Amino acid sequence: MRQAAFHSFRLRNSILWLGMLAAGFSVAVIPVTGEEAGATTRTKETPMKILLITGGGWHDFHAQKTILTEGLGQRLRVEFTVDDEAGTDPTAVPSRFPNPDWAAGYDLVLYNISLSRDQTAETAQAIIDSHVKHRVPAALLHGSVHSYRFAENPNWFRFLGGRSMRHERQHPFANEVLDPDHPVMAGFPDPWRQPQGELYVIEEIFPTATPLAHAYGVETETRHPTIWVNEFENVRVFVTTIGHHNETMAADTYLDLLARGILWAVGADAAKIP
Repeated sequence: MRQAAFHSFRLRNSILWLGMLAAGFSVAVIPVTGEEAGATTRTKETPMKILLITGGGWHDFHAQKTILTEGLGQRLRVEFTVDDEAGTDPTAVPSRFPNPDWAAGYDLVLYNISLSRDQTAETAQAIIDSHVKHRVPAALLHGSVHSYRFAENPNWFRFLGGRSMRHERQHPFANEVLDPDHPVMAGFPDPWRQPQGELYVIEEIFPTATPLAHAYGVETETRHPTIWVNEFENVRVFVTTIGHHNETMAADTYLDLLARGILWAVGADAAKIP
């Protein structure tokens, strides 16, 4: 990724989780053992603990790992654990998933993955089960929506709140706001235009999901949701199909959106992101 993409971050006062001011962020890249510490006692001064799971094919996940941790660190009081065990392999199965308690101890799991080849229904279910067991919210970005889509596990789509099996060819598109009063969409431009992107063809949105923005597909000649929130078995899930290119992910609009989506998912005040 060009260095200019990182310089595009706008310097600002960081926003503390639950509204208190704080400075900076901390990132811990840990060896993947499949065993994590239990839940911690939380106070207003305790950083939000986010597990970022990243990697797979067809995307620059190495650069995006830095974009996400730096960008969200400017907006939230957060401590990251980064699991990039998958590398560039779309068939990878992170070794933490067989442990039914792998999500325990985190406030949220952030997925920026593209794991869509030779994946099994059991792996998809292991992801879902740990979220439900420990009531850990999730945020899924772009290629994460297409991960496990061939795993033949219908619960995966219910967890996401939507079903997509393909995307249109790369072309410019404009995201139009559907629910301007939802806290996740506070301050979001209407429309927000991508000079280049991959518009995911959304075949189904489940009744548990609330679409927040959509964009017109020139190939399908219809509008497809690009941002939505879902509630699956008392677990909040934030989803956006936007984010293929590094320049899009590094944009202030995108990072502000993601920060609000995370705050909504953990039950905090998403409107506190300026």
